Amino acid sequence: MVKAYIGQWLYTFPWSQVVSGFWQKFPNPYTGHILSEDTYYRTVTEDQKLISKRVLAKTNKLPRWGERIFYRGSASTIGFIIEESVCDLKEKIFTTNTVNINMKSLMTVEETCTYRPDKEDETRTICEKRVVAKGELFGFKTTLETFAMQRYKKNHELASLGLEFILHKLYLPQLPPPPVVGIKTPDTRTFSRKLSDKA
Repeated sequence: MVKAYIGQWLYTFPWSQVVSGFWQKFPNPYTGHILSEDTYYRTVTEDQKLISKRVLAKTNKLPRWGERIFYRGSASTIGFIIEESVCDLKEKIFTTNTVNINMKSLMTVEETCTYRPDKEDETRTICEKRVVAKGELFGFKTTLETFAMQRYKKNHELASLGLEFILHKLYLPQLPPPPVVGIKTPDTRTFSRKLSDKA
């Protein structure tokens, strides 16, 4: 069985600024779990598409049941992710695809994000996110997929708030930085809006 999650996020900044901010979003107050980022490939095609590939390392804290079953005492491991992106300058579409490259014997989690100008207001940008989780360990597939969806929903909000924080810092430096809302449960959003979620 495979679990999927779909969500949208509205950024109150134009597409060009969101894309530029995307490459500068680490570090920020919401993504302390990201340890490093390394770009290993980048090129511009003849039809004005920027193609990039990078590796991200992040902490992966396990729940107690996972610690007991899989790692026996190690509550946190290092996860590595491949991110491939295509920025279409003509069509104003920025797409990122990420997938884990370790722990695939347990589970594969793949995320696709698409950033486009808001059709109703081009000073804003809508990001559509879709993630698919597939458990690989017999007897634990549903448990692993459910855990992945719960973890993703939390991290998806943190990532969105983190990018919005950086956008304010880059493009509205004359204003006080936006308040850092509760890291564990970022429910108060004064500068960005989650449009929809669908699991």
